Amino acid sequence: MPALEPQYMTILKKVLADRFVPFLPPLLGQANPADQAAKQISRAFSAFALHKLLGLAPKDAAATVVDDFNDKGIDAIYYHAPTETLYLLQTKLKESEQFKQDEAQSFCTGIRLLLKQDFTGFNANVLNRKTEIEGVLDACSHIRLVVPYTGDGVSQSAIDAMQVLLDDDDLDEERLEKQVQYYTAAEIVRDLLAEQAYRPVHTEIALQKHAKVESPRATYYGIARLADLVALHRTHDKALYERNIRYFLGSRSDVNKAIKTTLRDDPGSFFYLNNGVTAVCDEIEPKGKNPNNGLRKFKVRGLSIINGAQTVASAAEFVAQHPDSNIDDAKVMLTLIKAPADGPFGKRVTKARNHQNPVQTANFASLDENQERLRQEIAHLGYTYHYRPEAAATGSTAISLDEALRVQASQQDDPRYAVWLKSEPARLANPESAEYQALFPATLSGVALVNAVLCHREIRKLVVDYEQKAAARSLEKLIYRHALHVITAVMMKRLRQRIGAAVAIDGAAIPGLISQPLDQLRQQTFDLGQQRLLGEGPLAYFRNQGSVAGFLAALMETHFALTADPVLPNLRNINNATDAYPRKRLLDYLSGKAQQL
Repeated sequence: MPALEPQYMTILKKVLADRFVPFLPPLLGQANPADQAAKQISRAFSAFALHKLLGLAPKDAAATVVDDFNDKGIDAIYYHAPTETLYLLQTKLKESEQFKQDEAQSFCTGIRLLLKQDFTGFNANVLNRKTEIEGVLDACSHIRLVVPYTGDGVSQSAIDAMQVLLDDDDLDEERLEKQVQYYTAAEIVRDLLAEQAYRPVHTEIALQKHAKVESPRATYYGIARLADLVALHRTHDKALYERNIRYFLGSRSDVNKAIKTTLRDDPGSFFYLNNGVTAVCDEIEPKGKNPNNGLRKFKVRGLSIINGAQTVASAAEFVAQHPDSNIDDAKVMLTLIKAPADGPFGKRVTKARNHQNPVQTANFASLDENQERLRQEIAHLGYTYHYRPEAAATGSTAISLDEALRVQASQQDDPRYAVWLKSEPARLANPESAEYQALFPATLSGVALVNAVLCHREIRKLVVDYEQKAAARSLEKLIYRHALHVITAVMMKRLRQRIGAAVAIDGAAIPGLISQPLDQLRQQTFDLGQQRLLGEGPLAYFRNQGSVAGFLAALMETHFALTADPVLPNLRNINNATDAYPRKRLLDYLSGKAQQL
């Protein structure tokens, strides 16, 4: 079983430090500040595990921790009264090490002493709770051993050591559960990401004049009150549109203006002027019917509006802006389809229903599960990732899908990406294209994307500044403008180690890190441009794949100080038509030689 990946370890330690360490019992031993901080993080892991496994509040979970010197291998003790279960934990917060035999034996020794109520040699954290522990040992019906760990598994010798304890008839303790509960790296990742996931919408919806389609998917459709959908929006916000390809785009669009105008002037006609709303849900259960108005209620679980987000959100904004307005007469056709939104059929319905509207291909990236994972990871780092179009995607901590596409493209060794960014950016945004899939592999972490964005922003800012300071209508100005993606691609190669780190970069430190080498790269780009752009305009030149491949190779050779490299003469002569992109072997070699900043 794989260990917790470094980027998730970074997130976990931040959560431990922020939420649990402040509530831990004081450390008993004396240590230097650095060791003390690391020990506190390690102790807090027990509290985190109980918080996730049993739903304890962070403060209550931290109070269970006895981990310290002389803890006899027991890191936390907690009694769950509703199930009469005593939980005994030993945790291991290590990035790669397995839970080993000596740790298991220590845990077993502590358990034997505790069950005999022999508190000799236990630390003050345990002794301070002696009366409490004696009471729960008398009252509990179950005793469960829990081993949370972040490494790559539990050694067989550790499993064997704990099994000896569980099979020991002389212990005379039938309340001891025969299976150890493990809390693994995979479960830790699941729970960390779940913190940033939108909660599923479970609610009731009323339909008038409803009808049902039985096959191939259970579907109900009928007339819904727009005010009911507005109420759902106000309660659940983005969670209501979790599988929609877009969030609310704001009041500036003509469609959203028209929606508000109708609600203001003629809400009774709304039904006839609107295309309706489509939603998918995990479960639909018909409930009672009102004989006076024909309204039947439906209990729905996992509701997600996949078409009509602008209708509902615009109406909600109108009501918020005009609290005295009355939209009770506004009705809308609502279709409820029983299909998991994240399943293949739900995605197919989303695509089909939205292809009928003027949407961009990039909007369908919202159906990519990888994008939602990135959003959740990035949220832990204090940034918001808006992979669905929405009006709120602004500010220094906001990252849009468009920006992420440009940033990821700038890191590719393939020179065609620099050309596509300039001439065909839409091909990168198609989720079904090979180009898009290369930019967003399952291995891309949220912290790597954030680091790349921060670096890319500073590089772009400086290059734009070079262009603005160059003389008007000069060749220098035009080179900086049209070679922007080439310059960025070269500099991003020098930042790969920092981008790939498991911790977020300090954005304030980036300008000082890159300003001198980027200025050198600027001059080298201009010099090379003067040599190569003979009679050809920069715009046309940097839109040509062959030109850009040659230019990139020459620029990297100069900037990375590789002109005397003995390998290059042979590589320069290789341009195999079967390679994935022009001058692949030469460009890959040069990219790999980038000196890291």
